[in-house]
Amino acid sequence: MWQRKQSLFLFLAAVLSFMTWLFPVITYERATDAFTFRTYGLFEQGGAAVADVGVKVPFAVVLTVLGIALLAIIFLFKDRPRQIRFLRGTYLVMLGVIAFLFITDNSIQGYLEQGGQVVSHYEASFFIPLVMVVLAFLAERAIRSDEALVRSADRLR
Repeated sequence: MWQRKQSLFLFLAAVLSFMTWLFPVITYERATDAFTFRTYGLFEQGGAAVADVGVKVPFAVVLTVLGIALLAIIFLFKDRPRQIRFLRGTYLVMLGVIAFLFITDNSIQGYLEQGGQVVSHYEASFFIPLVMVVLAFLAERAIRSDEALVRSADRLR
């Protein structure tokens, strides 16, 4: 199970999903103020949560569930078609997370621009879902190649 490359890709994607807790998504600078958007909320420079801005999508929860799902997909190695179906479902969730990150970024930026011009810097957790999609795609290709190999071996029997 672990010697297969798709298991490695899925494991890396799951680890990256959990790593979004550690890194900020976007940092905003407005005059002398600095704000950090993390997967679990918007925080001021001192670490206090911004009370007026509530993150509408619980990114931390969604990404944690996504990481657990990716780990669970590894253990479906005996049923490759089912593994592919579950993996495609995680694609939709990952793409939804990416879309809602953009929407939330625009919303937060609009809120912060009420107090002056805002400069935003994209951090590691903003790009992690994109890397996760690529790793999931590579895992699906590897699963498909395994399935093709098994089917060709069945034809020879």
